[in-house]
Amino acid sequence: MDSENYMYKELGVGPLTDNSQDSNSNSCPLKTSVEKTPATLISDNCQVPDAPCVMATSHLVNNSNSSSPQNPRILKSLPQRDDDFIRRRKKVLCRSGSSLAELLPDLVLLNIFKYLPKVVLTKCAQVCKKWQRIMESECLWKRLDLGNKTLTEGVLGQILNRGVVVLRLTRAEISSPIYTGPTSVFSSTKLSKLQYLDLSIANISVQGLGEILAKCHDLRKLSLESCDVDDAVCSYIGENKQLEVLNMCMTRGITDNGLMPIASNCRKLESLNLAWTGLEQHSLMYLSLCLPESLLKLNISGFRENLTDEEVTQLVKTCPNLITVDLSDSSLLTENSVNAIVGLKSLEHLSLTRCNRILPVSLYSLSNLPHLSVLNIYGMLPDGILQHLSDALGKVAINKCPFTKISRPTTGIHRTSIWGLRVRDNPL
Repeated sequence: MDSENYMYKELGVGPLTDNSQDSNSNSCPLKTSVEKTPATLISDNCQVPDAPCVMATSHLVNNSNSSSPQNPRILKSLPQRDDDFIRRRKKVLCRSGSSLAELLPDLVLLNIFKYLPKVVLTKCAQVCKKWQRIMESECLWKRLDLGNKTLTEGVLGQILNRGVVVLRLTRAEISSPIYTGPTSVFSSTKLSKLQYLDLSIANISVQGLGEILAKCHDLRKLSLESCDVDDAVCSYIGENKQLEVLNMCMTRGITDNGLMPIASNCRKLESLNLAWTGLEQHSLMYLSLCLPESLLKLNISGFRENLTDEEVTQLVKTCPNLITVDLSDSSLLTENSVNAIVGLKSLEHLSLTRCNRILPVSLYSLSNLPHLSVLNIYGMLPDGILQHLSDALGKVAINKCPFTKISRPTTGIHRTSIWGLRVRDNPL
């Protein structure tokens, strides 16, 4: 009997008793109408640990004949059948404001963002910190077209900080300084990844241009048509030893000191456009002596009385592999220059427009050039002689290309690419 009492005590209940027992007994009294089963009622002062399951049987909870209190905490007992259980499931707490877009992996979001226009990307960066971090990925900003746009102070610096490789800024309005705020730290510690830069006819100060080019050491192709430069800007251009194409047509501010770093350091130049830059004769002589042998295309038109036969003769010796040459609007050139040009056996395109001192008869010697296909001599010959020359030169097309394409990033209606490279990831 002691062992049985001990077992009930461990279970937190008193022993079963009859109505005939003393009312002072420690056990809970039961009426004779109550079935004597192991399921018992426990007094309120008993401390019962929480159980993982709750038995809600009707014969205990809804028993109207029971005189014990209906306390839910004390209706815990061993199970009698499986359907007596109410299972407790843990609540799954979701983060407030979470969405499917936030739960997607970064790589999936990155592949989606690649198809969005740049204007939409800038708005997506304002959604949340996660999206803002993904928007800073360099693969989203490899190509960028900001032609005819207005860029306020510091905007271009933020763009360069994204790792842009191909950048079109044709006719753009660019305010200085280029680097402001956090990007000013980038200006002093990190080089730009630009390789193809088009600043043709852009409205930018010399100071702003210097800020951009000072951090560019990997440029392959550069256009500064109709921009203002100084010796410092030219020295920055000379730091790009891999430079292949340089367009400085109608650029203002080029001096002898500015030409020296370009001609001496950029030894891989293949295409150079210095038309209408107002260089003096001694500057042209320096170029004819120091230009790299790798040069294939050269435009030095518009120098009028500053370009003579002497510079042309020396140029042919320095750059024997030229395939395209434009010497238009050089009024002092004579047949001596034509005789020197015949030595360029790889020449394909030649422009001598408005070089009026060249005798028409000397042009017939150009038939000795095996690869010559285009000859521009606008304003030099009357129609009768022009037709006779065309018959003599055979397959050479005369006066078919009024505008030069040397080093220029875009020609014609192609406004979505520079030097054949797309500047817009999304065709829309």
